[in-house]
Amino acid sequence: MKGRKNVDDQALSALPQGLQTHSVLPDNRSALERGLELALARQLNGIEHPFPDLLNGKTTSNANLPYLAAERQLTVWDENDEPHIKQNLVSQAWEVKRLGGTRGGLKKALASLDFDSEITPWYRLQEQNAKPYFLDIVAWKKGNRALDMSKLHKLQRYIQDNKSERDDVSLSLMFGVETQLGLAGAAAPVTNVVATESTATMWPMPHLAAKLTLGGGAIPPTNMTYVSAQAVT
Repeated sequence: MKGRKNVDDQALSALPQGLQTHSVLPDNRSALERGLELALARQLNGIEHPFPDLLNGKTTSNANLPYLAAERQLTVWDENDEPHIKQNLVSQAWEVKRLGGTRGGLKKALASLDFDSEITPWYRLQEQNAKPYFLDIVAWKKGNRALDMSKLHKLQRYIQDNKSERDDVSLSLMFGVETQLGLAGAAAPVTNVVATESTATMWPMPHLAAKLTLGGGAIPPTNMTYVSAQAVT
């Protein structure tokens, strides 16, 4: 029984903390009912998720994006948008709603549609007679790309959906131009030419000494003659 209890404790420890401490059963549940609930939770928790990326807007398949957009109540969904914009809208939808009515929420909403932005509240404007709850938004396409005017109404609608009811918004769209200027230079090292005269002599040739031995004989007798020679090159 002790070994069985250790196995049950290990299985229970593998459950998330929420499933260990919380129950969907009423307060008058019996120990048997609670045990059955934990056993079922262990079995379900041990099943590998067949679609681990199903609810992740960044990694799920493009075919699932429209269903996630409907679940997250996106009012600016357009099937003709680029895939990365649809992924941004779906993955940022809950965060945009959580920050709704704030400048952070508006920046995320604009970023979801591939816009960089600067949002200035009324009390930071240079105008002396700026009205309270006024926001000045300057937005431009990321990468300074050209703005598709057909998407303008969608951008305005998404801002209206996520701003505070009391806020008045002024939207200015900008188009940036980038250019590059290159300047290069090179310097050659100084070269000095000096005429020099000198006398060259060949080194002495080496001397080679060799010995040559000739031998001849008949049986019997045997004669041997030594010859010594020296060659000079």
